[in-house]
Amino acid sequence: MTHIFIVNPYAGEKTFADDLRRKLKEIKNLKYFVFNTKRAGDEEALVRRILHIFQDEELRFYCCGGSGTMRNMLNGFDDLEKAEIAFFPCGLTNDFLKVFGENEARFHQIEELIEGDVIQVDYIRTNHGVALNQFSTGLDSSHAIKFEEYRSLAALGERVPYVMSIAYALIFSKPLEYEVYLDDKKVVGPFSEIIFGNGHVMGGSLFLFENSCVVEGEASWLFVPKQNVFRLFKLLRAFFKMDYALVRTMTKSGSCKKMRLARKDGKPLAVNMDGELVSESLEWTAEIVQQGLHLVVPKGVRL
Repeated sequence: MTHIFIVNPYAGEKTFADDLRRKLKEIKNLKYFVFNTKRAGDEEALVRRILHIFQDEELRFYCCGGSGTMRNMLNGFDDLEKAEIAFFPCGLTNDFLKVFGENEARFHQIEELIEGDVIQVDYIRTNHGVALNQFSTGLDSSHAIKFEEYRSLAALGERVPYVMSIAYALIFSKPLEYEVYLDDKKVVGPFSEIIFGNGHVMGGSLFLFENSCVVEGEASWLFVPKQNVFRLFKLLRAFFKMDYALVRTMTKSGSCKKMRLARKDGKPLAVNMDGELVSESLEWTAEIVQQGLHLVVPKGVRL
């Protein structure tokens, strides 16, 4: 087997890429290649080139970055059923791995992934690519737009652009009128946020769903109805504190296999998928592909 490491050198500590190469050199009899991306979004094209070059070899891919790096990598595969992918996290958020609880820490040991097992988990397929953890719009897409604008402020601290963009979204974003289908059920109304989630954490520390399972073929959904900025901050605090009793009183939630949504005014809708802002479209569909992803986990780790 050939081990392919795709590294986002801008995620995590500045020495991450060099540290990884040093560790790999110390592992005996490991056939591997390390590829650095040059800019955000390069992962998709890079995966396609690698699959073409190594088309006759058995490959295991390693995502060395955060949630966005993983999402971009997944979109490089024409058939995820044939892919074997490990998540070696080093980004600002590595949300999907939170479903593994205390075992999440083991994913930070590259040796554990190289010797790891393969399990099958769900992922999200949309009419504009795939995602692993979440598909959302509203406050979250506004946050993603502002995050790109504030990215240069990272010199003041890694989380400064992230916190500032969240504050902007909460204070200045306006709810939109949506028309949504949850499987066959139609929902219409003004919402500040719509989330279709495979995992249960977003943004690194927002615990959105009390219970979630990533092997049963259903997503959790959550709608935030129109409310003032003070109640939005209150809801945000409830997510941080995992105060699900309060969350249930302030939101609408449930589970479904497929969601279709559009703005009632017919205008394009921007969507956030795993922290990556995706181009606007008039209509979006998102559905769960049950156990369609072969995910590498440390030996013995299960959901």
